[in-house]
Amino acid sequence: MKFDLTTFGETMVRISVRPGQSLENATRIDLHTGGTESNTAVALSRLGMKTAWVSRLTDNALGRRVAADISRHGVDTSGIVWTNRDRIGTYYVEFATPPRASAVSYDRKFSAVSKLKPGELDWNFLLNTRVLHLTGITPALSAGCRQAVAEARKRALAKRIPVSFDLNYRGKLWKPKAAAKSLTPLIMDCAILIMTRDDAETVFKIKGDPERMVREMKKRFSPRIAVLTIGGKGGMVWDGKKLLFEPGYPIAETVDRLGAGDAFTAGLIYGYLHHDLALGLKFGIAASAMKLGMRGDYFWAGKEEVEQVIKSRGGDVRR
Repeated sequence: MKFDLTTFGETMVRISVRPGQSLENATRIDLHTGGTESNTAVALSRLGMKTAWVSRLTDNALGRRVAADISRHGVDTSGIVWTNRDRIGTYYVEFATPPRASAVSYDRKFSAVSKLKPGELDWNFLLNTRVLHLTGITPALSAGCRQAVAEARKRALAKRIPVSFDLNYRGKLWKPKAAAKSLTPLIMDCAILIMTRDDAETVFKIKGDPERMVREMKKRFSPRIAVLTIGGKGGMVWDGKKLLFEPGYPIAETVDRLGAGDAFTAGLIYGYLHHDLALGLKFGIAASAMKLGMRGDYFWAGKEEVEQVIKSRGGDVRR
């Protein structure tokens, strides 16, 4: 296989203002790019694996910025479908300090990727991989995107390529009932199924303590590996034989929450690719905690730094 992981979805331009300002009164902004699938591909690439990300991008300055930001981390972007039409989606972030809550607003209607059709994708490129990674965000963007995810899943399973699926529910894209109806057939029988505790409760009404929830995920959707993240408390993996738990790290200050879940997914898949789920859970929890201290969506560390954090539980000073 050419790649360790391939994935596709939307990456947008991110416009953010820092704590103490709102979009109404900001005089300066920070400009980044980010999207859950590309965030995962970037983080896994920085851990030393070969990854590729595919999307449909408008061939303009913003589209080229998206592609360049992702490829600089070693992610293969040669499968991108370029178009001279449509637009690049944007989203706006207001970082706030308590009691105000940070807020995210999206402007992605009529974006280039929402016009994606399954026939535009190079399936030989996407399926030349050890793992195909999908998320629940892309099917919410349009009927064409939903069909593309369904086709990707079908083709991967036919070729016995493991599918990783991160539910990644977004309440601003669709209601829980609609999400559950559309996503259920897509997440069945995956190699890896990842949900946050909140998403499992909101979309599928799975409740109880984390151990009960992760077991219910496996029972209901039949993944080989069910993964439940529990916010700052850690994460849990259940493969039908062994239950694994890794506690979270104490976080003194959060710089940027966006992309932390994707860093976790990358770490987990790193362990899966090395046939060591316990290692993957350790990498995922550590990478997620590290990402909270990094501005922007992308994970800017490498394998050695993650290993150091795991070894020290975040307590050492690097000299």
